[in-house]
Amino acid sequence: MKVVVLGGHDRMKSKVEELSKKYGLSIKFINQETQQNIDQALTYADCVIVFTKLIGHNMVKLAKKYAGDRCIFCHSHGICNLEKSIRKILEGNV
Repeated sequence: MKVVVLGGHDRMKSKVEELSKKYGLSIKFINQETQQNIDQALTYADCVIVFTKLIGHNMVKLAKKYAGDRCIFCHSHGICNLEKSIRKILEGNV
């Protein structure tokens, strides 16, 4: 399963990689609008987790445009909330 995480601090990258291995997911971590292939990553993702307080409006619009109903919006940020969102995805509660 492919998951894209939009937003977050640079220091979260290693934790995201750990969660990827722990749950057997392919997680792409995008925290800057300047990163390439955002459109492609969002289009092919099974689910997109958006940290709304840590990204700009343009990235939220891109997430809605390309992923639509496959988006989970987290209004608080951190690894704990990311892991909760991943569990929801795996349980099918999204």
